[in-house]
Amino acid sequence: MPVNAPMEYFKAEEKFKQAKTTEQKIVCLEEMISLLPRHHGSENMHAQLKSRLAKLKRESISSKKRSGRKGIVKDGEAQVCILGKTMSGKSTILSKLTDARPRIADHPYTTTKPEVGMMDYNGIKIQLVEIPSTFDSEHLSICRTADLIIFIIADDREKEELLIIKKDNFIRTNHLFIDANQSVDDFRNKIWDALDFILVYTRNKGRISPMALKRGAKLKDFAFRIHKDFVRHFRFAQIWRKTNGNTRKIQAGLEYNLQDNDVVELHMK
Repeated sequence: MPVNAPMEYFKAEEKFKQAKTTEQKIVCLEEMISLLPRHHGSENMHAQLKSRLAKLKRESISSKKRSGRKGIVKDGEAQVCILGKTMSGKSTILSKLTDARPRIADHPYTTTKPEVGMMDYNGIKIQLVEIPSTFDSEHLSICRTADLIIFIIADDREKEELLIIKKDNFIRTNHLFIDANQSVDDFRNKIWDALDFILVYTRNKGRISPMALKRGAKLKDFAFRIHKDFVRHFRFAQIWRKTNGNTRKIQAGLEYNLQDNDVVELHMK
């Protein structure tokens, strides 16, 4: 056994021993690797765990190819998973926020596979993925690489149950609790705020296009998103910013911090 490993490591190891599916074993092994201390005495253990993980992943890919199953490919500026107990209104929310048309019925467990749709937020596309309430490990694995999880809840009891599911499946993605009865606009705004994006507009020959950037982004992040050469050949940027109803014109360099709703025109050397 590894020396000085935290208690969480041994819990993950016990779950690995009890895991019945390849996906469950992969989740547990990834957690074990992340929790195992890194020092000279643990090098062999790390190598063994990584080798076992690689083998399981090859088996998983081979199994999916044989069964014809395909994973969810990330699309848009961010991927957001929607989780909730059965009959919580997940499918209704997905249909209201996106162009997806999931099956909606008055009986439980209508959704049997992840349903995908694209939400539009002022011209920015965000992928929403509804996770079935069966909470299969294969479907929950999508949540571990997503940018945000939305928990649809009716009360505190459901909140606690969903948090336990998240913890038991080693999901560390940030989450947001939402009441299914909120308006569509409230949903969109809460998702956007939780993703911590700002909306910036590119201006090129009079044409304005939206771009999503993480809050705190600088002009060099903006320029690099357009093309890496724009950073190398950057001269200056002209920014139009609204403040108290008035529009200011600002000339700035690459280290300048952008703000929500800035309109940016790049000038090259």
